[in-house]
Amino acid sequence: MTTPRPTLIDAARALAANSAVDADSWWFGARLHDDEKVFWVKIHAMEMNGACLSTVALLREPDGQTGAGHAIDTEAGAMVSADSLEVKTSILTLSGDLDELAVSGATDTASIRLTLRREGPVLYNGGAGVFPFFGGTTGQYALPGLTTSGTITVDGVTHQVGGRTWFDRQWVSGTTEAPRFTWLGLDLGAGRYLSVWDTGGDGTSWLTELKPDGSHLITRARRTDRDGHGVLTVPSLDASLDITRRELFATQGAYTGACQVTGTLAGEAISGHGFTDVIGY
Repeated sequence: MTTPRPTLIDAARALAANSAVDADSWWFGARLHDDEKVFWVKIHAMEMNGACLSTVALLREPDGQTGAGHAIDTEAGAMVSADSLEVKTSILTLSGDLDELAVSGATDTASIRLTLRREGPVLYNGGAGVFPFFGGTTGQYALPGLTTSGTITVDGVTHQVGGRTWFDRQWVSGTTEAPRFTWLGLDLGAGRYLSVWDTGGDGTSWLTELKPDGSHLITRARRTDRDGHGVLTVPSLDASLDITRRELFATQGAYTGACQVTGTLAGEAISGHGFTDVIGY
């Protein structure tokens, strides 16, 4: 199934908070660099059950230094706009539009300030941006290859960084089961992106491929994972991807990993990076 531009949701209008849904999520994963240092960043805000949960996490390579901040703010303690993208909690701020965003956050040892600029098309999960989700419905789209610049200050040392960010926007309504899933967002370079869902827990997956021209392919995949290493097989793309993950942030029932990707796609060798969220296990 391919489509040049799905239109069942308005990505620009859907940036703002939606009071009619049960959960509202703004998720950012970045791979940034300053010379030989690589920084993996997660900045995430989620509004649900009358509170705003926020997470900021940082992994620095090659030394493996980590830091994290996690906060739960009441509705009175956080600011979430229903008119535009504007979120402010005790540890992060998010603002902007589809073409340019500003995000910042703080961990226990670091502060992060980033500007994100879009140069490519929007990825609409499932081709339409809306699909069934644990007895209810979810809307999801991504800006998966945002050109990123800014600063990361760790232990008083400021790094000028550049790289790429995956922004994932999602909201959920009417679920009747507790969510349990593995999701991957993979940046394979040259404007090629995969958003992968496994909601059965047995490795049977489906994915949305975004191509450089903005067209989408929705297809089946098979995922295996053991001891931090996985393989994603996608027959319709002639793809076999080796995925090695490293913990970026984890709490009870939730894990985020930073991923390195190698393998083949359409018969050609590729390398890339990405992120994975594992929820409910």
